[in-house]
Amino acid sequence: MPNLNISSETADTLFNAFNIALIVGAIIVAVATIGTIWTGKIRDRYSDLRISNNETEIARAGADAAHANQAAAVANKAAADASLHAAQVEKQNTELRVKFSNRRITAEQHAALVAILSKHPNTFNIEVMGDPESGMYAADILKTFTDAGWVVDKKEFPLGVIWTGLNVFQSDDPAAVEIAKALRDAGIPFSIGNEHRDKATIMVGGKPPVF
Repeated sequence: MPNLNISSETADTLFNAFNIALIVGAIIVAVATIGTIWTGKIRDRYSDLRISNNETEIARAGADAAHANQAAAVANKAAADASLHAAQVEKQNTELRVKFSNRRITAEQHAALVAILSKHPNTFNIEVMGDPESGMYAADILKTFTDAGWVVDKKEFPLGVIWTGLNVFQSDDPAAVEIAKALRDAGIPFSIGNEHRDKATIMVGGKPPVF
């Protein structure tokens, strides 16, 4: 228990002092409360601003990434188109090289023809146009047939006529059928000549026009 043995004047003084302290404390509490609320709102505003800025940066980064992806997609498509165009040009160049190059019997075609023709060796005639390209192609054909065991009966250079391409003339000679079948199976382009020969005959005409 506090000491109650004080004078009336002292009690009045202390009472007034404590009241003043209560008032000052209440004012401090009120100011502190107001200050806390005020500064809290300021802090919340800055926090919201930081959050908003972060969200803006995230959105900007997302947009930049989307633009980068779109640019990459455009670049990839351009690269794919360029590759396709290059492939098409190369295909056209290859076709042109084939069209303009001299006709020859390739190693693969030679092997295929020999494998087929050597099963039933026979004799045949060959007619050749007089130009160098046809002569070289005819030499390839002769070597291939000779390697397969076939024998040339007649070799002629017809005059006064113009033949183009490789032709097998119509004939009742079974060897003509064997020749046509071998050429077809070896993938060598040829035509059936519209003239008839008693003997199986190959006509090596001039190179067909390119265009």
